[in-house]
Amino acid sequence: MTNWLLPDHISDMLPRQARELERLRALTLGIMRSHGFEVIRPPMFEFLDSLLTGSGNRLERSTIKFVDESSGRLAGFRADITPQVARIDAHILNRPGITRLCYAGSVLHAKPRHPLATRQPYVVGAEMFGATGRESDLEMVKLASEVLRRIGVPRVHLVLGHTGIVRAVLKSDPALGAEAQRQIVSALGDKDPSELASATAGLAESTRRALSALCLIYGGTESLSEIESVCAGFPQALEAVQELRWLTERCGADEVTVDGSSVTGFDYYTGVSFAGILEDLPEPILRGGRYDGIGLAFGRYRPAVGFTIYMREYAALHDAELPEATTAPASEDPALGSLIEKLREQGEIVVQLLPGEKPQGLSESFRLTHRIVFEDGRWTVKGTAAGTD
Repeated sequence: MTNWLLPDHISDMLPRQARELERLRALTLGIMRSHGFEVIRPPMFEFLDSLLTGSGNRLERSTIKFVDESSGRLAGFRADITPQVARIDAHILNRPGITRLCYAGSVLHAKPRHPLATRQPYVVGAEMFGATGRESDLEMVKLASEVLRRIGVPRVHLVLGHTGIVRAVLKSDPALGAEAQRQIVSALGDKDPSELASATAGLAESTRRALSALCLIYGGTESLSEIESVCAGFPQALEAVQELRWLTERCGADEVTVDGSSVTGFDYYTGVSFAGILEDLPEPILRGGRYDGIGLAFGRYRPAVGFTIYMREYAALHDAELPEATTAPASEDPALGSLIEKLREQGEIVVQLLPGEKPQGLSESFRLTHRIVFEDGRWTVKGTAAGTD
């Protein structure tokens, strides 16, 4: 595995790493465009009253802030692109019906997401606005599975959950307060039965029993029947379980894990949530779900579902293959110049060597598969025996 990250979690991208990332970016956006998603490019920084509006407030501690010298207003570097996309959909595009948008770019975090993470992730994402119902959720989950498979993930493993399950159980208990809910969500997120027992001490026995059981459910699709049994007394929770079952049967993943007490982004996700996990990474490579109402802060309520792929982390797992290149000698012959121009227009890499430059010096950057030589009164392209001549 290639380690790109320095101890302070900020590092340069060198040519091989940048080349692999660019390949993945182009491939991923191409897949999304083929599904009808339009590419947008939000700014790297904005004024805080826009950047952290609405659901973006959850990013307060992750956002690096500064004073804009031109206006004197407080601005920040984006820590997530989704709130920006929601602003564009709700406030700028303002289209009726369904809007599909996708993007790629860097974000900047005040603190890394986990001890091994970079503070400057490169993300690719897709967002759908204006669509309700499980069909739109399924479209996004299937697209996520397809993207992971097409970028080379050997076995697509999704973890699916639904915040509506825990939300329905909590909503049914009139004794629940804001602080108790915060503690319960924290305990469920940590899968900590002891902490959960303490946090639910003041709630009804049926609530405590259901949450305690859900906390321990994390497994294959057979877990859905167990979740249904636990939620028998909570009709709204059962509706969420039924949607979850429908999605797991159609999501297109090679392996599905069901989280019975999914609370990731509990103050953000309003329905299904999903994550793509790899054995080689400590955190999910992909996170997504439904987050209805994100555009309300920009003057327009919009149902929304989408996902983000942490592409830099995935690219770091691969050593990018060197591109093929052709070398040309140092010569001012117009015929040579014409041949070089023609090859470059065809998409080939041609490096014209400077006087005294040796082809061997390019071996770290390219596989030198061809060279241009002057034979029989004309310039011609010849293959190289070892790829480095």
